[in-house]
Amino acid sequence: MVGEKEKMSNIILGISVRVFVNLMLILVLVQGFVSAYHFSYKLFTDIPYQPISTQEWSVTIEEGSDVFSVASMLEDYGIVDGKYLFVARAYLGQYNNRILAGTYSLGPAMSPDTICRKICGVQSEEAS
Repeated sequence: MVGEKEKMSNIILGISVRVFVNLMLILVLVQGFVSAYHFSYKLFTDIPYQPISTQEWSVTIEEGSDVFSVASMLEDYGIVDGKYLFVARAYLGQYNNRILAGTYSLGPAMSPDTICRKICGVQSEEAS
């Protein structure tokens, strides 16, 4: 009798642990999908970080700066939502190797694509 109770307790404990592990795995997967969705949404919609902001900063890009250093600087100024979003946007638009040194007036009300075009000296599509 005692052996059967122990056996039954071990079976119930084993099932409970497996259910708990499976629920945690599902939770992690769902959170990963939600995070990937938010990142992709921000990346492909090309929306400004703070659309109603009127602030602009004078940002100086040094000669030889790469897209990662520029993205970090823009994130420090609060111009872009995140450096990885900006880097991904620069690579998608093929701006990553075309960044020009200079001083630019940039703000969080500009979309990442607009910022990329400005720091690469590309004329906006509306002007053509």
